Amino acid sequence: MNRSIQAFAFAIILLGLTATRARAGVIITLDDVTVAPGGTGTMDIAVTSDSVPGDTLSLFSLTLQITQMPGTTSFLTFTGGVDPYDNPNYVFSGESFNVNSGSPFWSLPYTTIYTYDSISGGDAANPLGAFVIIPSTVGEPNSLLATVQFQALGTSPGDQFQISVVSLGTEFDDQNGNPLNYTSTPGTVTITSAVPEPSSLTLVALSGLSGLLWYCWRGRKHGLLKNSPVATSISIR
Repeated sequence: MNRSIQAFAFAIILLGLTATRARAGVIITLDDVTVAPGGTGTMDIAVTSDSVPGDTLSLFSLTLQITQMPGTTSFLTFTGGVDPYDNPNYVFSGESFNVNSGSPFWSLPYTTIYTYDSISGGDAANPLGAFVIIPSTVGEPNSLLATVQFQALGTSPGDQFQISVVSLGTEFDDQNGNPLNYTSTPGTVTITSAVPEPSSLTLVALSGLSGLLWYCWRGRKHGLLKNSPVATSISIR
């Protein structure tokens, strides 16, 4: 009995030593953003690698879906995407197959659970078979994967939605065409009350201050004119 336990323990240790540890080669991070009721917004999607100097990437496909957070009954819909080609931080900047071939990055939004809650996109290195290095830190050059656009029709302040990567239709291939493991962090869209932009607030404040200064200057000028010798009436007899 004792020998059986020892043999079992040895087998477990051997299995642990010989097993290949699974790792996430690609890390996908979606931003948290806010948007006013009825407004439109965009969300950036970053890509990084958990290895140094970074994993290779030859092509990718990406599928996103919107879900309502608990307590939210309104809807957020995709309206399309922003082509990332002109952004120097785009992962395939200057090496995009889509740009070279004239292919679109995003599909038209489509319905999975409710109207226009899903969208797909993708690109490849140019020419086909080429590859880039995915950076190992968020914010480094060439870390932008995509930018998606949405609209918050019929929403109220406090409503929240989650935009996440779904596995069906999502794939990242290395330079040899082998799929990379990946993990993703969803982004949250929060509906907030519409507030003036900081620049608008500044203009309002400056306008109010200018009006006050003009009023004071005008009053002072009126007083000076009233009390000046020129303004004093002359009686001729």
